[in-house]
Formats: sequence, C-alpha cells, structure tokens
Amino acid sequence: MGQEVVWVLKAMLLPPGGIVLLGMLGVLLGRKSLVGTFLITLSLSTLYLFSTPYVANRLMQEIEVFPALSPQEISNSKAQAIVVLGGGRRADAAEFQGDTVNGLLLERLRYAAFLSRLTGLPVIPSGGSGPADGPAEANLAKTVLEEEFGVPVAATEENSRTTWENAFMTAALLRRLHIGRILLVTHAMHMPRSMEMFRRAEVDVIAAPTAFLHADDSLNPLSDWLPDVKSIQYSYFALHELLGGAWYALRQRWESLFG
Repeated sequence: MGQEVVWVLKAMLLPPGGIVLLGMLGVLLGRKSLVGTFLITLSLSTLYLFSTPYVANRLMQEIEVFPALSPQEISNSKAQAIVVLGGGRRADAAEFQGDTVNGLLLERLRYAAFLSRLTGLPVIPSGGSGPADGPAEANLAKTVLEEEFGVPVAATEENSRTTWENAFMTAALLRRLHIGRILLVTHAMHMPRSMEMFRRAEVDVIAAPTAFLHADDSLNPLSDWLPDVKSIQYSYFALHELLGGAWYALRQRWESLFG
C-alpha cells in the first residue's frame, strides 16, 4: 500500500500530471480571478518549457554527472562483480508469453553484458516486483542475461522496491558472497542517487553509467525551443531523480536525528 501511495504522489507532482492539476485548479478558480489566471498561465508556461529540448537537456546535464568508463578504467577496476539495477518490467508481453524486462532495464542489461564479456566478471541483478504483483525484475533480468546475452549470473537480489533498498539489500548479499568492489550499472541519469545509496550502504562501488540522454549544446537554437514529446519525458526523468535525491537526503537527515 505504501508503494502505491508513492506512485500516486509521483504522478501528481511530476510532469505532466502536476502541471495539469495546477492548470485545473486555475480553471476552477476562474479566469476572472487573479490567482486563477496566474495558475493557468503558470501551468501552460511550465508545460511548454519542460517540453522543449533546451530545458530538458539542461535538466539532464545537471544529473548525468558520472562519465562513461574508458576501456582502461574498466580493465583496471579490480572489481569482483557487476551489479545491475532494476528498471521495470513489461507485464503480459504477448510475444514472450508472459512478463519480460522493459526497455529501460534492457538497456542496463545490455551494458552489463558488455562489461561482463570484457572483464569476465559475473553479473548480479537487483530488483523486486515493484508496485504490481509478478516475477521479480532480478529474475527476469537473470533470464535475459543468461539465455539471450550468454553471461553468467552469480546471484540475484529479488526483494528491493526502491534504489534505497537496492543498495542496502544488495550490500547484504555482497557480504554473504564475500564480494568487495563492484561495477554498478544503471542509467546515467540514475547514477548519482544510486552511488549515494551504495556508498551509504558501505559498498566499494565504481560507477558504470549507460544510456546517456543529454547532448552537447545544439547548433540550431530554433529547434531547441520547439516542444516535443521526447523532451517532456526527459524532463520527467530528470525531475524524478532530483526529487528522489532530495527525498533520500531528507530521509537520511531524519534518521540521523531520530534514529
């Protein structure tokens, strides 16, 4: 129930849900109301800005701060395993006769498999079932890694539902397996929050980000200000990470003060 509440709150706060609710409130107050007019104007302006490549790219640049690993950094990492974090599943995929990994998780698994082939290291997927019933993401990931990518899976962590739980539950698994340093695979946009959590869990971790979404400054200023669907999705991802990082910092502060 708690996870369902979190998902509803995210839908209400992050674009486009939060922006739509803001505009609806303005409409309810009425255009003749100064506050109502302000809220309608604010919601339309915010929707436009978050839909532009310029704003979406700037937001992504703020969070995709861990660079890609070079071949030399990979070979000299002295890691003992590769941990790949869950990214979601696609339920009832007709062509696969059941649940499978979604596009986000598949991107992470592809890079984890790439690293495994380069280093010979086993992979450890982390991720539970999430807000819906069904197989754990880690189990789905294990199937894809072994049967489709042909890389070994050392173990799976199948109970975590959040990045926080990914870190602390995987840390316990690593201690049982006597594994020290790891390469951590997740999206570049998700890496800052992930690294912070794994460091708090006292894991010796090296960031191995994949699927970078930000780009260098555009040479076409006009197109940067033309709204598109992809940009609002990128803005959603970036704001989700910024909000998640702020929430984890607040939670850590609360626990340090009140235990």
